[in-house]
Amino acid sequence: MSKKILIVMSLFIMLLHSTVASAIGFKYVEIFDPKQDKVVKVVQLNDEIHNMVVSSIKDVDSLYPKSKPLTDDGYAIRVPIYPAVKVQGKCLNALVDNVFIIIPQHDAPFFMIFEDDNKLLCFPFKGNVSTLSKILDFKLKS
Repeated sequence: MSKKILIVMSLFIMLLHSTVASAIGFKYVEIFDPKQDKVVKVVQLNDEIHNMVVSSIKDVDSLYPKSKPLTDDGYAIRVPIYPAVKVQGKCLNALVDNVFIIIPQHDAPFFMIFEDDNKLLCFPFKGNVSTLSKILDFKLKS
């Protein structure tokens, strides 16, 4: 009887442990609408999104020209970078694990990246917004 209980408990613990381990692997892209003040869509991070964002941040060669880049319109997209990517360039030298892509309605899109010491830097987003919109299955520009 005690062997049966031990076996059942062992199986239960293994089943519970494997469920938790598999849930840790999922990362999600969040699309935030400042007008609604909420996340309007969540998309599971995939290789296409990851590769597009990582290649864009590695091509950063200048800072965003506006002194106050934030607006109350458009969308903000948080993209987790997993695994984190070390970027060493002219304007950025950091281990990047999150990228915020800001897409205002009337201005050029840009990245917001926090450096290792939590210093916020903004860079022009040179990626194609239409392609990003298609990948996320969400209309980003009107």
